[in-house]
Amino acid sequence: MTNLIRYKLLSTEEISEDRRIHVFDMQQQQKLSFNYESLKRTPENYACGELADFLQKRKLKIDNGFYDDKGHAS
Repeated sequence: MTNLIRYKLLSTEEISEDRRIHVFDMQQQQKLSFNYESLKRTPENYACGELADFLQKRKLKIDNGFYDDKGHAS
């Protein structure tokens, strides 16, 4: 069985001492937006495990502000 990518990272933006993450959920066809630090404090069973795994794999890009409106490339 092939694993399909469910989420696409759209952009990030800096907010006070945190980063807001904007992703697109391709399965539900909706945009999701949340604070990165608050998601990291959420128990994994409350945050979708697949989303948590997706964000963990992209942590370096998120922490360094890639995908933001300042023209950073992925």
